[in-house]
Amino acid sequence: MKTYGIYLAYPPELDLRAEGLGRYLAEFLKEAKDCSDAKFVIACPSWMRKSLRHFFEAVGISPAAFEIIGPEDEPTLLKAYQFYRGYKPRTRCRSRIFQLLRFVKGQFKRCLARIEVLLVTTRSDLLLVSLALLALPFALMALPALALASSSSAVWTGLSGRLRRTHLFRRYSEGILNTSMKPEANSTIARLYSFMEDAEAKRLLEHINCRKDISAWYSPTCFWPHFNQIEAPRLSCVPDILLADSPVGFSCVGGDRFLQTYGSIEATIEGGDHFVTYSEHIKYRTLVERYRVSPESIEVVSHGANRLDGLITVSGFPDNEASTRAFCVSLFQGALCKAMGEQPASHFDSGDVKFIFYASQFRPNKNVITLLRAYEYLLKRRYFGHKLVLTGNPNSAPEIAQFIHDHNLQNDVLCLHRLSAQELAACYRLADLAANPSLSEGGCPFTLTEALSVGTPVVMAQIAVTREVVTDAELQGLMLFDPYDWEDMAARMEWALQNRDELLGRQLKLYDRLAERSWRTVVHEYIAILNRISSRST
Repeated sequence: MKTYGIYLAYPPELDLRAEGLGRYLAEFLKEAKDCSDAKFVIACPSWMRKSLRHFFEAVGISPAAFEIIGPEDEPTLLKAYQFYRGYKPRTRCRSRIFQLLRFVKGQFKRCLARIEVLLVTTRSDLLLVSLALLALPFALMALPALALASSSSAVWTGLSGRLRRTHLFRRYSEGILNTSMKPEANSTIARLYSFMEDAEAKRLLEHINCRKDISAWYSPTCFWPHFNQIEAPRLSCVPDILLADSPVGFSCVGGDRFLQTYGSIEATIEGGDHFVTYSEHIKYRTLVERYRVSPESIEVVSHGANRLDGLITVSGFPDNEASTRAFCVSLFQGALCKAMGEQPASHFDSGDVKFIFYASQFRPNKNVITLLRAYEYLLKRRYFGHKLVLTGNPNSAPEIAQFIHDHNLQNDVLCLHRLSAQELAACYRLADLAANPSLSEGGCPFTLTEALSVGTPVVMAQIAVTREVVTDAELQGLMLFDPYDWEDMAARMEWALQNRDELLGRQLKLYDRLAERSWRTVVHEYIAILNRISSRST
């Protein structure tokens, strides 16, 4: 039995469960742990050990199933930063003294208000003089406080004015503000992290290169140029290069951070020897044409079928179908606590609401705004009563939250973030229609088999990687739309909702064929590639 390594170097605090590559890795590892002809070891930086444990628990993999190698102790600065991010100021309890002071202050304000009313309404000279004499002690006591406040205000105004005129004050004050608001997009944080990543990568490489028993290494993505320094045969997966396909969108989201990531991808490809992709499109259009990689160095291993039915199917009852739906409704109701943004989840509490479902993070290539335009048309012009359920975080894409607010869709669009696998399956099962408007992907989106596995029809963007899987021209016409045309998207969605059973019947024939390709088959194809490249080097 040969031993192979899996190289992971994701950044700190990244939740693999919420990533598309994380879902891919979950399916891969579930099958890899039971292989009889190969054993896998995982190498990762110190900060990934904790997230890997959480990831294993979430996908049902025993932590003992894989050996994990690499540094164990996290950098001190990272620990301090994580402590800062995790710190939540506690709400101070109001003491009795604090409550008494508030009471006295309130009574004083009420007395002062009565005096003011008497001053402006009295017609008695004696009362006016008496009130003036009564107010004099308060005025004398207030003068020092007013003088101090005035002087301190003037001093601070002058000082802050001078400080603002200095270049260093502006530079560092703005840097601190930006870092506290969005640290991952700050150039200084990105630079510091790159230093830390380089140091951690060198330590990780020491652990890897000491393991002469590992025949070859596999990296599930191409973000990490340090992978090329491993002294053993290496297989790099290039899922896609979205930063090149949507440069403007990603630059607005991540700035310097994404520019550095793009540079890392190009360095990984330029220094690589053996590659694998999910589709012929990425092989030829990206690696061969754009980066001049030899076709003989690239293998194509398409996805296995992502089946979700096993997570929610209920059996052993007189009506298993009704029991399965009831179980899904309970999962959906439990998931409502994960709603984000301005949307009131109470509109969805019953579980009987009709909705369209799109499972994806909010990234520039995911084309969510165009989907929202199509949905708004169906809702307000075609009078469809369906809601729209998304799984992205609106805080990561302000333009999406703004669109929902500006078009008054708060009661109709729900964002459920960080769903568990069962909750995701329940959403697919309860939806009348699944949609995927993505502009570019590395392989046919998981949406296709995930939705069909639980009996929900799907409409998708007409992109190259999807046409590789949906090859029937007539079926393409029924379920694929132009992702740049919201009207075409709306027309496909409207037809699909009106002809749901017809579309599902056609798509289930496609699903039966796709379901024959399991993730076990995928893992064995990877093992065969790793066997070949390791044999060539001996």
